[in-house]
Amino acid sequence: MTTKKTKEIPEEEIKLQPEESTTDVDQASSENNPNEPVQTLPGGVTTIVIPYAKDLAQGIELRMALRSIAKHIRTQVNVVIIGDREPWMADDSLILTVIEHERSSDNPQIDVIEKLKMAIASPMVSDRFIWSNDDIYFVSPVTLADIEVLKAKETLNPSLFGGIYAANMQRTVDLLKNANLPIRNFATHTPVMYNKEMLVELFERFPELATGGYLLSSVYFNYHYPNHVAQELNWPTDNWQVPVVKKEPNRVMFDAIIATKKWLNNAESGYSDFLRDTLLKLFPDASPFEGE
Repeated sequence: MTTKKTKEIPEEEIKLQPEESTTDVDQASSENNPNEPVQTLPGGVTTIVIPYAKDLAQGIELRMALRSIAKHIRTQVNVVIIGDREPWMADDSLILTVIEHERSSDNPQIDVIEKLKMAIASPMVSDRFIWSNDDIYFVSPVTLADIEVLKAKETLNPSLFGGIYAANMQRTVDLLKNANLPIRNFATHTPVMYNKEMLVELFERFPELATGGYLLSSVYFNYHYPNHVAQELNWPTDNWQVPVVKKEPNRVMFDAIIATKKWLNNAESGYSDFLRDTLLKLFPDASPFEGE
């Protein structure tokens, strides 16, 4: 098959494009659609998967998240968006793949499970892949080792939350307690590393994950790493991430804090002109994930 060449990036910048693939097309796929050969992911590439619902976006979060990845990731990656396509996205399946998917539920955690299943099934997603979000921004150089570090917060405590999220957390606590597993909170709003085989094992062990809302990262890491001492996150003192929850943070304090962090993320309450302008200042240049 003939693959399309990707846009070249200067050597001094981090390489995002994989080498051109010479892998034969999948037999079953070519029989179903012989005029459209299927590209497969070359070796040595780690996929970043981002679920995305256009109607839930507040602004330019995803575009800035992709620019931040292009600027600061320190390994060879491709990106797979599962959800909606934006008109500005690059039409280049070797570096950016969009798997279109309509939200399956108003419960965000149920929808996450459905998108994870699509990631597991996709040949464009590496066996070990990074799961991130459209409102997580890389604000300093990040390696795979940074992402692989298990990070947790306090134990799961549904009483601190409300609505669907509290119900999903309570359901997660009940599942973990019934399985005699820890109830550590791994929902840290930082990128995490998943393994396809380990996800399949998890779904087989807990089939209820497919039908109810659960906090998947907390089930995954408590199940597979029950005795692992995780890095406890505390944003005022650690060097991992800082959440933006206010529309107008103190500029001097804000700039000083993000200078010490790996990631910046925002709550819905924290998206504002302040954050938008900050992101455009941090990431003014278009990324290879954007079209011409």
